[in-house]
Amino acid sequence: MTKGGKDKPRKPPTDGRCYLPELQGTIELEHMHRYQIARSLANELDVLDIACGEGHGTFSIAENAKSVIGLDISASAVYHAKSIYRDPRLFFRVGSATDIPLPESSVDMVTYFATTEHIGPHDRIMQELRRVLRPDGLLLISSPNMLEHSDKSGNDRLLHLKELSKDEFVELVGRYFPTTRHYGQRLSMASLIANDQSAPFRVLAQGHTQDGVSNTRYDLVIASDGELPELPNSIFEISDVPREHYFAEEAQIRATDPNEKLIHATGKQEQRSVEEDTLSKLKGALAERDEIISNLMENLLSTTSRANEVLQSKFWRSTSLSRRLSNSLRERRGRPRKIWPEKFETPKLVERILAGDTNVNLVLQDRRASSAQGVIPPFGRYGKGPDLPVVKYSQVQEDFIDYMPHETLETVVKAIAFYLPEFHPFPEYDKLPGKRSTKWANVGKAYALFAGHHQPQYPIHLGYYDLSFPEVMEEQARLARNYGVSGFAYYLYWFGGKPLMEKPLEAMRNNPNVDMPYCMIWANENWTSRWDGLDQEIQIDKDHSLEDSHAMLEYLESFMKDPRYIRVNGRPLFIVCRAHLIPDFKKTIQMWREQAKEMGLKDLYVVSPLTVDSGTPEELGLDAAIQFPPHAVDAKSVTKLVDNLEEGFQGGIYDYGDIVSKEVRKKPSAKKTFRTAMLSWDSTARWGLKASIFTDFSLTRYSQWLSANVENTVKNPDLTDDERIVFINAWNNWSEGTHLEPDQRYGYGYLDATRKVLANYDPIAAPFLRPEIPETTEAKYAICAHVHYADTWRELKELIDELPRGVVDLYVTVTSLETALTISNSMPEAHVELVDNRGRDVRPFLLTMKRIAHLNYRALCKVHGKKSAYRIDGDTIRKSTLSALIDKSAFKKFEADPSLGMLAPHQSIHKHNSTNMRHNRENVKKIARQIGVKYEDGQFIAGTMFWITPAAIEPLLKLDINDFDIERGLADATLAHAVERIFVNLVETSGFRLESF
Repeated sequence: MTKGGKDKPRKPPTDGRCYLPELQGTIELEHMHRYQIARSLANELDVLDIACGEGHGTFSIAENAKSVIGLDISASAVYHAKSIYRDPRLFFRVGSATDIPLPESSVDMVTYFATTEHIGPHDRIMQELRRVLRPDGLLLISSPNMLEHSDKSGNDRLLHLKELSKDEFVELVGRYFPTTRHYGQRLSMASLIANDQSAPFRVLAQGHTQDGVSNTRYDLVIASDGELPELPNSIFEISDVPREHYFAEEAQIRATDPNEKLIHATGKQEQRSVEEDTLSKLKGALAERDEIISNLMENLLSTTSRANEVLQSKFWRSTSLSRRLSNSLRERRGRPRKIWPEKFETPKLVERILAGDTNVNLVLQDRRASSAQGVIPPFGRYGKGPDLPVVKYSQVQEDFIDYMPHETLETVVKAIAFYLPEFHPFPEYDKLPGKRSTKWANVGKAYALFAGHHQPQYPIHLGYYDLSFPEVMEEQARLARNYGVSGFAYYLYWFGGKPLMEKPLEAMRNNPNVDMPYCMIWANENWTSRWDGLDQEIQIDKDHSLEDSHAMLEYLESFMKDPRYIRVNGRPLFIVCRAHLIPDFKKTIQMWREQAKEMGLKDLYVVSPLTVDSGTPEELGLDAAIQFPPHAVDAKSVTKLVDNLEEGFQGGIYDYGDIVSKEVRKKPSAKKTFRTAMLSWDSTARWGLKASIFTDFSLTRYSQWLSANVENTVKNPDLTDDERIVFINAWNNWSEGTHLEPDQRYGYGYLDATRKVLANYDPIAAPFLRPEIPETTEAKYAICAHVHYADTWRELKELIDELPRGVVDLYVTVTSLETALTISNSMPEAHVELVDNRGRDVRPFLLTMKRIAHLNYRALCKVHGKKSAYRIDGDTIRKSTLSALIDKSAFKKFEADPSLGMLAPHQSIHKHNSTNMRHNRENVKKIARQIGVKYEDGQFIAGTMFWITPAAIEPLLKLDINDFDIERGLADATLAHAVERIFVNLVETSGFRLESF
């Protein structure tokens, strides 16, 4: 959950339809009692919770269940639930009980509590419940007892369409399920649920004893085709919390409906009067709002006109020289030039609205990059880019994140974090000049060197821990596993024939309670003050020899024989920080391999970073290369741009967002390269005014770096399953400001962002990572759909279902495992592939094109579920375009005309002009050069949804899909938008033609 309310989704309204956790009183007891019973029955079952509301109860079921889907008709409630409640077994969807968006026989248990009263067609609901339950599946359903809930109390519930009596409710369920058992529920200073047919529930009251619960306000029925589970009579209570009377529920509604007292007092006639009065007031308010908007637009036109008069004035022309000199000075200081307007223009839509045109497409200007809420600035503080509309594209929260317990996450890609064993006392510290080595004392005394600088950094989970205590490493392992980290890579410091800082490592080796796989990194470089590894200011020099290397591996023998030690293809994984510093390194590796076999090990799997001059892994004798940021990265210095920098600063400040953008597009140094993502790097604690600092760190950018690395790793055909490993720098490098361990700024956010990425790579995701494409097909056509927003799949599926079978193959790319499973379950014949959220719908389309090029389809239908959330008409555009495209009439057009290369809706076809090419022209020219075609202005298909002949755009296959930048949420000016602008040009230069619907 978020802290401080930032980026927190809006809560569902307190209107009596939905339980909220902060509501105390009778509703809390009754609601949670039912859900605790459901939780006890859900062990290892696939569960559907209908009318899940804000998700609190659904989340409680997920603690026991195999999987849980929370379904609610309210999109805002589902959005809230998705944002607040996180568990890899938990999914939330929008849907109705009368039309459940799940296939037949898809769940083991359905819970449906206190909602039938809000919906009229009860038989339709029961038919849907039967449909989605598997044979012998279990239904838990509750409904208010009309006699006790409303008739006796005189409570005319406005929100209830139809309440049932006990007999009506039991009879309704019994019509659809042969085995049922009824339970009654009411409050008696606690919530009671008891069955009146089996063992009695004995109630002891003043002056009498009674078997069974009388006067129950709710009826609860469990039902099945098979044998029912034993469900004991029970009560549920919450300790130490005062309870209010039942009428707290009515107060809940009254709080949001000031007319309710009047309605109950004067009856239905006055209710209608109040409604009519309210409607009249709303109409008046709308008319007033329209008048205000009209006045604002007229003022905008007037202001624009006056501003243009200023630009044409003699005064403005006289400032031309001063403005040029100002920009010259800015360039000398390393600052961006200011761009002065030549003319102010008012959007044509303003004049159209004032003229009464209601068919206007509006771009939501308050979502521009400069003012967007909930989205990190697309280019950070120091990057350059256009100020365009942006959309929220990441679920990562840039805020303090609280701890959340999780089940252990097994993944097809192993994430291993570098681990420093330095946080404990050892004598070598006292021998170092100035005692400048990394210790907690240095971490705590660091201070901010400029505005917004995140220093000092305080650990919050274990505090300033001492690795001499075994409990510390045990807890670190538990915390890491809780968030999906698969292992630690412990630094080994070996100098002069002996280890340094070895005591924590040896204690870990001897302590089986440290439940974490691990490997070793040999820090074989000199200890220096430079983050880039250059040998200035050497503190401890390192002499390499075969004898010393032999002794070191001998020391590691007991570690490598530990069952927890990480093996790749059966061989212990061993990382060497600086292979190029070891004379004749290939000879050293050969010695190690022979030595390992003498120890009884199969061999070693040795990796090391490559340098410009080091050669290939094969030349060095390595099994693979490894990335080691911040070493060997193209770091953009922003030192001169930082405001209020501490006087005397001699280090370097670099842009974190820029390095992420470059690293995700970097070509690996070798076919087998272990990719590494780095959190922020800030060595202020170690080097003070000589520090190296990567500023403008964000959890979003880190998660994008990690996500790109994981995708490249799972899709790399040169790697075996054992080699699918990514690294993270680091678990606990506090002295250099890069750590997954929680701190006071982001809390557990570093770990939460890591788990969000890794959760997509559960073993059940395996079929979607490198999906098998058939060698041949009988279909002449294919649909290539990209579904980022899961809730748009249903409308796509409905259209695809109308197409004739066997004529079209379906390829779907998605950005989440949940969406992949949804699509695969609802349409098993679809080829579904999980991809990184990069390049919008264009990059996934190019990826699919490369995979299916050998199938020689006559035409492909490129569609997507993009919402264009920065436009108020985004949904309308998408739906109308999809309806036009996914239609069998397209087949006839392609069959009838061999020259037809592209079909698109008429309203989607636009001419290139200075506006839509302003931010794209350079990228379009670059693409044209890369693929070897001549580009000329013409037309393009806005939204990139169309039918197209693969032969017409074959040159696009020359593009590298890794050339696409990280997602920034921009509505334009990306590589994907540039590719969009070139499709029609390719079609026409290939000798085909474009036809519009």
